[in-house]
Amino acid sequence: MEEQARSSKGMSSLVKRLIFSTLFISLSLFAIFYAPDWFFVLVVEAFCLSAVYEFLKMSEKSGLKVNIVLGLLFAFLIPISLYFKADSVVLASACLVIFGSHVHPRYRPHALLGTAVTLLGLVYVAWFFSHIVKIKNLEHGPAWVFYSILLVKGGDAGAYFVGGRYGRHKLIESISPNKTVEGSIGCFATTIALSLLSKIFLPHVPFLHLFLLGAILGILSQLGDLAESLIKRNVGIKDSGAIPGLGGILDILDSLLLTLPFVYYYIIAFPSI
Repeated sequence: MEEQARSSKGMSSLVKRLIFSTLFISLSLFAIFYAPDWFFVLVVEAFCLSAVYEFLKMSEKSGLKVNIVLGLLFAFLIPISLYFKADSVVLASACLVIFGSHVHPRYRPHALLGTAVTLLGLVYVAWFFSHIVKIKNLEHGPAWVFYSILLVKGGDAGAYFVGGRYGRHKLIESISPNKTVEGSIGCFATTIALSLLSKIFLPHVPFLHLFLLGAILGILSQLGDLAESLIKRNVGIKDSGAIPGLGGILDILDSLLLTLPFVYYYIIAFPSI
């Protein structure tokens, strides 16, 4: 009976995961290929604000006093600033304003850590993720945005199914007890395979570049996932939010945070692709 109950619970979780994943994928495809630029930026804004809010609320669970209002204000400004190539101004202003806000008695005891954690949320979550706006503005931008999401989320799916079926050896149990070596290999192999298959909609990109990108993104996506798992482990929570089957917005974005800046600067470094 217990085994049957666990199987039923696992199936229910998978169904919820598939339903909400389908909704997010549909919204992403519409925003990437069919919607005007302002709608795409608006979607990025929604993800950034939600993810930064979750990050700052997690930080509060560790006992820190962070200025959530200012954090969300600058999280809102960052995607727009990347669209207009003014992100350095916004980040510099964030450093000055957020640190200055800690003269308030409520935040003063946590001035150093509170400022550092808030800025980490802005840089690591909002600024890193907002590189998706810069990618979309490149030549073949929509295809590259789709490529980045396809590889990372496809790799996540590969890890989920391979790890669930064949996972026996824990990857880093002290950080993420559910991740396995087999799941990690599944993610890496899926990412490379999807990258090579992307020749279908990126015909001008040589296979060598697709292989290198697939291999590197297969590593960076997992590092991003582990980084967020480390943060959640530190504050003692399982999910950053309460989306059925997926956790929170930050849980959805974590594996994209390191990969998106890399994809952007890789394309810049090799303009022929």
